[in-house]
Amino acid sequence: MKVNISEIPKAGLFLEEISTGKDLDLGRKDLEFNDPVKMKAAVNREYDNVLIHLSVEACGEFLCGRCLEPGNYSVKKEIDIIRPLSDGKVIDITKIARDEIILDYPLKLLCKVDCKGICAGCGNNLNKRQCVCSKEDDSNRGIEID
Repeated sequence: MKVNISEIPKAGLFLEEISTGKDLDLGRKDLEFNDPVKMKAAVNREYDNVLIHLSVEACGEFLCGRCLEPGNYSVKKEIDIIRPLSDGKVIDITKIARDEIILDYPLKLLCKVDCKGICAGCGNNLNKRQCVCSKEDDSNRGIEID
């Protein structure tokens, strides 16, 4: 969705686009956007500015960063942008939408906030089962100090 500033009518523009995560280069090694990415934009000129109201919806799939269970990640954003007319002749709204989705990426994708993860010893998903590792006596750990 590219908008030529000189072609914005007085009543403004309303644009819609459906794209893929692959087309927008949204994928990470731990997050894939397989569903369509929906973008809607209302674009108006006001004095020396271009006003853009952007709505973005996207849904992705991931593996939890702790327990490796699959999960869904969704983005629903409403963004208001003001660009001066002097910024150029064309505004790439698709790039703005892509940048906004990426800015919302969490540092670590988790199935739930309190995910317990996987036991390093027995490999059980601690959200579903108890650890079956033998609990060794901690008093014999390390070296003896006199």
